Amino acid sequence: AVGYFGFEAEVLRTALGVKSAYYRLHFLQETIRVQRETLALLSDLEQIAQAQNAAGRVTLQDVLRAQIDREQLATQIDNLEDSRGVLLAELKAAIGLGADEPDPPIPAAFEPSPAPESADSIFAAALERNPSLRGMAADVRRAEAMLDLARTSGVPDFSVGIEADIKASPVMWRPSAGVTLPIWRDKIAAEIAAAQAEKRSSEARLTAEQVSLAAELASMLYMYRESSRNTDLLVEKLIPRARQSLDVARSGYTTGRSTFLDLIDAQRQLLGFELALVEARTQRELTLAALSLSIEGVPPAGAPVLSPAAPTQSPNQPAPREDLP
Repeated sequence: AVGYFGFEAEVLRTALGVKSAYYRLHFLQETIRVQRETLALLSDLEQIAQAQNAAGRVTLQDVLRAQIDREQLATQIDNLEDSRGVLLAELKAAIGLGADEPDPPIPAAFEPSPAPESADSIFAAALERNPSLRGMAADVRRAEAMLDLARTSGVPDFSVGIEADIKASPVMWRPSAGVTLPIWRDKIAAEIAAAQAEKRSSEARLTAEQVSLAAELASMLYMYRESSRNTDLLVEKLIPRARQSLDVARSGYTTGRSTFLDLIDAQRQLLGFELALVEARTQRELTLAALSLSIEGVPPAGAPVLSPAAPTQSPNQPAPREDLP
């Protein structure tokens, strides 16, 4: 049983590796998309600056500033495109594909993961599903069985039977009885003490793992809430206002009411917010994947694992819920 739980933990780690590589690859593509849209915007700003310079309203410095920002962003896009191969190699390795095998298809549409349940529900499910906890609980049960076996060594062993002499004619039957006395008291006491120590050690490891799991769960739920709040703030308030600010700056620049620095600052602020949105969504998906696979221990659909059918807690813990598969 303990060996199986190790196998199940490895399945979950592999699934997490695949999801993490896929999410990072997807959001890299989103980052490149944002950068390309910004590059097109900088080209428009450069044309506006050239028109203003041709009309004698601004100096050539505005055009040069636009060109510098555009060239820097183009180089950043090239670097991001180059890093795509690294993430794709990580995805292939997580899936188990060799370097010479064709690249796996990347889904065109991305579906955000659903929101998690409450902390209590996740922790309760983790006590039932998490293979590390289940393996440690199996260690506790094995230690309890070994302790029971050690204790029976101190109890006399009685045997009753019948002996038959088949060479005699007629066959003679004789009753027999025997008793084995536990005379090695020191050895038996040592075996019992060792079994008790193993049981306490297994229980301590299980408790420590539960405490660590609760702390990790609290941390991941905080990261989820943080990324969700940042996403809502960026989508609902910051990005719309940054776009409005850019439009105002562009209009003011063409009429001479604002400088090119105001225009560039508005563009950079919008780019920063859009990249922050990609980062917040990446953090949300990675956190939810870790919650489901590393904490709760829910295998993906089609995974070669068994559903938990028996309680894995020690006798003083609640039995598994019946509503979980």
